Amino acid sequence: MPQIKVKPGIPQKMDASDASTFEQWMKQIDNYCWRGVGLSVYDLPDCCFRDWYDKRVRAIRAANRALRRAGACE
Repeated sequence: MPQIKVKPGIPQKMDASDASTFEQWMKQIDNYCWRGVGLSVYDLPDCCFRDWYDKRVRAIRAANRALRRAGACE
């Protein structure tokens, strides 16, 4: 499964100014997936999104993790 291009220098973790709720964060991931590969995040196999959110993983990084895992399921 293709990956979403991440600009160089974008850290893995959200910074202190990012106060997104879990629902807002999931919406960002869904938007990245739609724009990147034309699928909703909800079309992909289940992932541990809540764990990633709690670990402060950036939405674009979580989207790429989910896409990598979906590729492993093919």
